[in-house]
Amino acid sequence: MEEKQAVTIPISNIVPGMVAARDIYSKNDQLLIGKDSIIDANSIARITFFGILSVQVYRDDNLDMDDAEDESTFASAAERRAFEKFKGQYEDSILDIKESMNQLLKVGDNIDEKKLLQDVENVVISTDTKYHVFDMLHYIKDYDDETYTHSLNVSMICNVFADWVGMSEYEKKHLTLCGLLHDFGKLLISKEILRKPGRLTDDEYEVIKQHPVRGYEFLKDKKIHESVKRAVLLHHERCDGKGYPFGMKVNEIDPYAAITAIADVYEAMTATRVYRKGLSPFRVIRLFEEEGRQQFNPIFLMPILRNLTDTYLRHRVRLSDDREGTIVMLNQNELSRPIVMVEDEFVDLTKKRELTIEEVY
Repeated sequence: MEEKQAVTIPISNIVPGMVAARDIYSKNDQLLIGKDSIIDANSIARITFFGILSVQVYRDDNLDMDDAEDESTFASAAERRAFEKFKGQYEDSILDIKESMNQLLKVGDNIDEKKLLQDVENVVISTDTKYHVFDMLHYIKDYDDETYTHSLNVSMICNVFADWVGMSEYEKKHLTLCGLLHDFGKLLISKEILRKPGRLTDDEYEVIKQHPVRGYEFLKDKKIHESVKRAVLLHHERCDGKGYPFGMKVNEIDPYAAITAIADVYEAMTATRVYRKGLSPFRVIRLFEEEGRQQFNPIFLMPILRNLTDTYLRHRVRLSDDREGTIVMLNQNELSRPIVMVEDEFVDLTKKRELTIEEVY
């Protein structure tokens, strides 16, 4: 019998259907996926949630990574028109941000905060309401360079989160920049490593883990608010001390970095990537509820989760039994399990534990 070949691949390249070549543990030594388990959407969510950068899987040349799910469906023609407006501004902003960051890398000038903020705010105000941002991001497909799109998405989410945690307009601007620049260090890493489709060596893995330090070292002498620099350095720290690069605990982590970390993880799990569709927001909220309190500062996490679920009130959803309905009420003690109206039936997901929300329209 031919022995299966194990390869190490970045988390961004994992596709449902791959098979784990060894046990995958969190930094808390919690078993996430057992060896020889088939990786599905829930598995990918858990791997992403716990900040794991790469995993070992068995090579499978028959698994076509180009067969990702096609265009998302729009709830209405009006929704499609709204998205086309959003997409146009989004693409313009991506080009501007990419140009600004590349210029910074080449020339090393100080950062034009006003221009970068304007690029983000132009996208936010292109929606009917700023909370509509989450609906629009649901339809965005990943562009050629994941670092730029992820950074813009996280900055828009941070812009909304700032209101939810009671920040002033001055503080909101800095948090928006935190989201935009948090992964700046990845631009200093070779694309051959960052986007490598095959096996990562131990040295390559360590290089990727150094992106917070590299980004901070590049930006530390620039004329930009210290909170932004700290978010670049500390956005992978976790409250339980299992993050990196310093293993800080809750009271040591800068508040801007703590909020940016939540936005970073939420975007990574809900965004559609080249090879896979994003997860339902309610799956992600459930992970935050069940395991996020140990990793993310609850002072910020709880109001963010409450407001996130509020944005999806009255949205159409698809349940795990393929029935469709409308979210009509939230359960404040278990935000990931609202009450859904399905035809003439009120389905309380706190009582129907076997059911989950698989898709939001």
